[in-house]
Amino acid sequence: MALTDKKLETFAPELYQDISLNDLVMYAVYVLAETKNEINAEEIVAACFLLFPARFHLRGYSQWPDSTVVNKRWLDCRDRGYITGSTAGGFSITPKGLEVAETTASVMSGKRRHFSRRTPSKLTAEARTRAGRFIRSLEASDAYKQFQREAETANISEFDFRSMLLCTMESSAATLNSNLEQFKQHASLYERQDFVDFLEFCRRKFASVLSEKVPSQKLIGVE
Repeated sequence: MALTDKKLETFAPELYQDISLNDLVMYAVYVLAETKNEINAEEIVAACFLLFPARFHLRGYSQWPDSTVVNKRWLDCRDRGYITGSTAGGFSITPKGLEVAETTASVMSGKRRHFSRRTPSKLTAEARTRAGRFIRSLEASDAYKQFQREAETANISEFDFRSMLLCTMESSAATLNSNLEQFKQHASLYERQDFVDFLEFCRRKFASVLSEKVPSQKLIGVE
C-alpha cells in the first residue's frame, strides 16, 4: 500500500506543538509499521509531514516537507534504540520505540484520540510476539547452548556469535551492534535477565569485533 493510499488522521497543531520531534517521528513510524514490516526513509519523511505538517514543513514553504529535519530525528531515534536498520535495508521499530509511540499517543489523547482504547494492549501483544521469535532464535543458538554449559568460561567462536545475531561473517560492526541491542530489548521485554546477562557477556567477549570499522550491511530480520 502506498502512503498516499493510506488514510492518515491528522492533528490540530496545538495537540503536538510541545511534543519532541523524536517522539513525533516515532509515532509516525508506528503508523507506518501497522501495515509494513520494513519502512524506508522517504516514507518516514512523508508520514511525519502528513501527520504533523506544522512541525515538519520546509521553512517558508508550508506545502513541502523538510526532509533534513526528519532525517536528523530518525538518526537520533536509531542511536537511542527506537528503530533499527538503514536507508539501504529499511527500518523496523523496536520494543523501546513502541513504548515511545504509546507514550506519544497518550499525550495527544487528552484532547483527541488517535489510537483506540485497546491500542496499548495491542502494542504490547505485537511487541511480545516479535520478541518471542527473537527469544526462541537466541535460545536455540549454538552460542547460547555453549554458554549454558560453560558459563563465563565459554569459548564461543566468532562464527557462532555472528550466527546468533542473525548475521554473516561479512556483516558490519554497526549491524552486529544494532542486532545485539535489539536482542537485549526483546530479552528485557520478556524479563529474561539470563539472556541479558548472556548478551552482555558476548558484548565483552567480542568487543573488538563490535568496534571494527567495515562497510555497513543490511540488517537480517527474523520472520
